Amino acid sequence: MERTCECGGKTFLPHPALIKVIDQRYCSNPTCQRARKSRWQKAKLAGDSDYREAQAKAQKGWCSKNQDYWKQYRQRNPEYAERNRQKQRDRNRRRRMIAKMDVLKTENAIIPGRYRLVPVCNGMIAKMDELIVDIGVISKGFSGWPQISP
Repeated sequence: MERTCECGGKTFLPHPALIKVIDQRYCSNPTCQRARKSRWQKAKLAGDSDYREAQAKAQKGWCSKNQDYWKQYRQRNPEYAERNRQKQRDRNRRRRMIAKMDVLKTENAIIPGRYRLVPVCNGMIAKMDELIVDIGVISKGFSGWPQISP
């Protein structure tokens, strides 16, 4: 009984020894087998924390033994490095565009009022140093501040 390969879409005959054991859904074409393995690994990583940890440990070990791999790869493949640079520029540009959409629509970015200033140190909020400040609006034509010369 012929089957249709989930990857290539071509019909194939399942391996006779596997018919009773598994539901073979991929043909023997190397491209289809790579796709099968890739899909299996993606599902395994998503659902099996032990497998995910083992893979992360193996990758970390390989990276420590091959520290110059990516540097050498970029030197051997300058088109890859340039493509990567361009993609990073695009990501940076999109990130800036998203940030600009959140900017306040008013002329003044800070609304006048009373604020609590809390220093942040190493990501921790240091509450014992907080200050209460009043922020007010000064018109554009204001020139009452003393000039400080360098």
